[in-house]
Amino acid sequence: MTRRDKLLNLVERDIQQDRDDYLALRGLMQRLYGHLLERDSPRIEQANRDILALVDALGERAARRAKVLAAFGHAPGMAGMDSLFAHYPGVRGERLGQAWQQLGQLAAQCKQLNERNGKLLAMHNDILTQLLGANEGAQLYTQQAY
Repeated sequence: MTRRDKLLNLVERDIQQDRDDYLALRGLMQRLYGHLLERDSPRIEQANRDILALVDALGERAARRAKVLAAFGHAPGMAGMDSLFAHYPGVRGERLGQAWQQLGQLAAQCKQLNERNGKLLAMHNDILTQLLGANEGAQLYTQQAY
């Protein structure tokens, strides 16, 4: 097997692994929302650790893809990936292009879920700030009418 073939196989495996990881990430983000609603700190912490591990793995594969694109002389981004898919024979390249599009849709869904979770966290923070701020003006040592 040539170096070229090895790199193409690597990209194909990485895209499949990214698909699986984005599906897992989507599930984790949905579960995290429930944990945030319940204010279940241990489960929130575990979900965050699991999410971070997936995001790190996704980032490593993205960096590896960028190196493969450079090795083939393609620019990073969608145009570069489209050019790379042309190196695959027949329907293999078409299937990989479809998997890449699905991967983009999964990434967009995860981004939306992350934004939803962030809004919930911001709302929690606002409520806590208001609750703590409401007592700010109260003076602890004032004359009390008994």
